[in-house]
Amino acid sequence: MPRSPHPQGSGRDARTSRLEYKGPWRGARWIVRSDSERLVRIAADFLTEEGFEARADGFAESLRERGSEWTATALEIGDEKRSHRSWWRGLLTDELPFPMPHALQHVLPPTLVVASARPVAAGVAELVVFPHMSARGDATHARAAAPRVAAALEQITAAAGAEGAMLSHESLRGIANDGSPASQAVVRDVLGWR
Repeated sequence: MPRSPHPQGSGRDARTSRLEYKGPWRGARWIVRSDSERLVRIAADFLTEEGFEARADGFAESLRERGSEWTATALEIGDEKRSHRSWWRGLLTDELPFPMPHALQHVLPPTLVVASARPVAAGVAELVVFPHMSARGDATHARAAAPRVAAALEQITAAAGAEGAMLSHESLRGIANDGSPASQAVVRDVLGWR
């Protein structure tokens, strides 16, 4: 898979400054005049531009086998081991008033984003995109991917609005365990995300 053009890297090599404002941890829900597969593909493309990489875990197939009406994909960014740093290296590099070279920037803790969609009427679908942080990485900076998630959500909203296809949009601070592939229960049970 080709690497993203994101200036701070992608996938397991995605980095960030610890001093960067992380912003709110949110997902979003849209009702759009489109089909489910197209919406998931568009969401995945925007997330990929922000450095997320698709997981080869058979998530979509697992959902189909369970008889779900949802179409979904899971994307991931960050690295569990490399997100932990020694306190002295953090002290030396995090308090400087200028940006650090890429090699010295903080590696993002693991973050999973699920983009899922389902039909709600003829020619209309619901798209839900929601991030999940992991307890396996550096807990202090667990929300370090928030700016990348927010940028992707803004791009999805802009694209749907530009096409005149968006019927509604809602920002999500949390998501109910209602069987949606983006819910914590499904992410934990089907993908084994912790």
